Amino acid sequence: MKTSFYYQYQSKVTISAFYVLFETTGTESANYLSTYFDFGLIAITFVFIAFLFITLKQLYTIYKNNQSFFYFPEFSLKSIPLFLVLILFIASSIYLINLKLKHNNFIYLAHDAYVSYSEAQQLFQTELVKPINNKLTNVSSTDNQQTYVVIIGESTSARNMGLYGYYRNTNPLLSEIKDELLVFKDVISPHTHTIPSLNKMLSLSNRENPDVIHCGSVVQLANAAGFSTYWVSNQQPIGIHETLVTAVSKATKEQFYTNALTNRQVEYDEMLLPFVDEVLNKDDHKKIVFVHLYGTHISYKFSYPPEFNKFTDQPETKFPSARSFEQINHYDNAILYNDFIVRSIIDKVKAKNENAYVVYFSDHGDEVFQDMDFVGHNEYHATNPMYEIPFIVWTSEKFKQNYPHYDTLENYLDRKYMLDDFMHSFADFSQIQFDQLQPERSIFNKNFVYRNRMIRQALNYDDR
Repeated sequence: MKTSFYYQYQSKVTISAFYVLFETTGTESANYLSTYFDFGLIAITFVFIAFLFITLKQLYTIYKNNQSFFYFPEFSLKSIPLFLVLILFIASSIYLINLKLKHNNFIYLAHDAYVSYSEAQQLFQTELVKPINNKLTNVSSTDNQQTYVVIIGESTSARNMGLYGYYRNTNPLLSEIKDELLVFKDVISPHTHTIPSLNKMLSLSNRENPDVIHCGSVVQLANAAGFSTYWVSNQQPIGIHETLVTAVSKATKEQFYTNALTNRQVEYDEMLLPFVDEVLNKDDHKKIVFVHLYGTHISYKFSYPPEFNKFTDQPETKFPSARSFEQINHYDNAILYNDFIVRSIIDKVKAKNENAYVVYFSDHGDEVFQDMDFVGHNEYHATNPMYEIPFIVWTSEKFKQNYPHYDTLENYLDRKYMLDDFMHSFADFSQIQFDQLQPERSIFNKNFVYRNRMIRQALNYDDR
């Protein structure tokens, strides 16, 4: 695995890589292999299997001839010093590996990652699944009728969106209502993978305080503020595929999982729309709906139906090849379909003619032959398209009348923002007050203060 990992990413295996592995579903694994499994990985696999076969054959020969792995045909008192040297060498090697080089040892990393992952999962299952979190204090909200929708995308980079200046019109439907949208131009994700990103986006956890994730989620905050909360998802939620994000969703009043209803590996996101209708039609004075899309998940060709196969010509890229052309076209078609899904949800909310908003963002982006000869996302390369995400807001006329200083929001569209502070923006925009709210961390607030957007270990995104 270490060799294959380095071949694919030119990086050592880290604990975060194991976290991603633990959170990966069978469908995601199959899609990953269909995207990355090439001749190089086949060669590595073949060499490993051949080496294993030769080693086992040699051990069997030794066993067959000597009847014991520990048979020493010329063992005598003279050989004792050599034997002791061998034992000391093995013991010192084990000591060195475990105490001096343990952070580069595959077995140690796997064990350490599993232990810390299990502890985190247990904490999530006990703290974040509760409807109310007592660590969120003095929570209050206005009593007006309110319908809010938060759409969480998957692997969608703003770099490939027409709404953000991409040369292809991958957002024809959202562009039609551009005058109704607030399109924030410089928002990034805190990580390049779903779980670490959403762990921060959906909780009080952030770069400076990553360990306070158990202190409250956006769902628990909305519950405490008197909202009826719903979770509508097109991502797998159950069994061995139970993820930490699923724990956050369990705190909602009701959950709907389209991928749990059929035997298909991937359902198109339009499967979500009837459930969105159902929730919007519920008789709740105050409700917040979280919609988790399959989005533009790799492999991109499975993310959209055939009728959205629009981009088939040769795309623009600095890394021309048959593979890059194919992947870019699939990705752009997936974004085109995602445009249809987001617009459809906005239209459904708009038709209710209520005090409402729709916020859409993605958990992270993908590199698709933009800044490097690579497709996908990882925190080892960490190219800009992996962090550049859409952050788009639609509001009803009634919301504009009820939200203080709404007219000033147009002045905030160029703010440099990282979504590990989303919980503060979410509370501010939903007019929810609580003791832990920091207005300076809200992209919507007049008192917003820019902070360095640190990624990876200690890299300032804005200094790259």
